[in-house]
Amino acid sequence: MNSIGSRVRGASRWAGVVLGASLALGATGCVFESSTDAGPPPPPPPPPTTFTGSLTLQWTVDEVTDPNFCVMGNAATFDVVLTTAGGGFAGEFQAPCGAFTTTISSLAAGGYTGDAVLLDPAGRVRTTSIAVNPFNIIENSNLVINLDFPADSFL
Repeated sequence: MNSIGSRVRGASRWAGVVLGASLALGATGCVFESSTDAGPPPPPPPPPTTFTGSLTLQWTVDEVTDPNFCVMGNAATFDVVLTTAGGGFAGEFQAPCGAFTTTISSLAAGGYTGDAVLLDPAGRVRTTSIAVNPFNIIENSNLVINLDFPADSFL
């Protein structure tokens, strides 16, 4: 074999090795792809859990639950304003005077106080304010509070 043939064969071998190495390196290739698309947005956080209970207010007029006493006193509506223990407004609630009971549902657990009055048919105050002493609402429970509008509370 002559030196030219050996060189050609040697060059062919090297060409094959380089080609094979290039193919092998390309087969292991890492691919990086970038995009400005961030994908779907994450789901919103769940709403905060509020633990609630209810308050039932029962009232009497001069210690009785006779609707005629509401009529005689020209009191059409029971009205109560509740505040939180921190002094924040918690709501104003009304019921017919002659019902002598009302339930306020879905009050957040915590401390409250309030003031109740009886209103005439035009919405004017008919009695002095009766304080609803401080109380606590406990989740999944119903608290019952009794109030009385004595005869001398009428204006």
